[in-house]
Amino acid sequence: MLALVCGTLLPVLPGGNLLWPTYVHLLVLGWLTQLIFGVAYWMFPRRPAEASGQAGGMAWATYWLFNAGLVLRVLAESCRAAGSRTDGALVVAAIFQLLAGWGFVLVIWPRVRGR
Repeated sequence: MLALVCGTLLPVLPGGNLLWPTYVHLLVLGWLTQLIFGVAYWMFPRRPAEASGQAGGMAWATYWLFNAGLVLRVLAESCRAAGSRTDGALVVAAIFQLLAGWGFVLVIWPRVRGR
């Protein structure tokens, strides 16, 4: 939803073209990637160890880490468009999202491996 609002306002905002990376990240990571992660997590059957809730904590940690990286990236890119230097925040956001991607692989791999 936020990506849709951002995408519609970009053409009318002064300097809106500077927020294009923010829009793309909100759309691709905030919506599309999370849709893919959610469908994959839902589609592959649980393993017996997962039924007891052992992997649930890792899945939630992955979700929160991914979204924390996304929010940090959106804030940093918005501040960058306003003229601030946010290189450190962008690096941290990328690390959060990379760790979340690997976390998703760790969560989903036992489900995929058994097929």
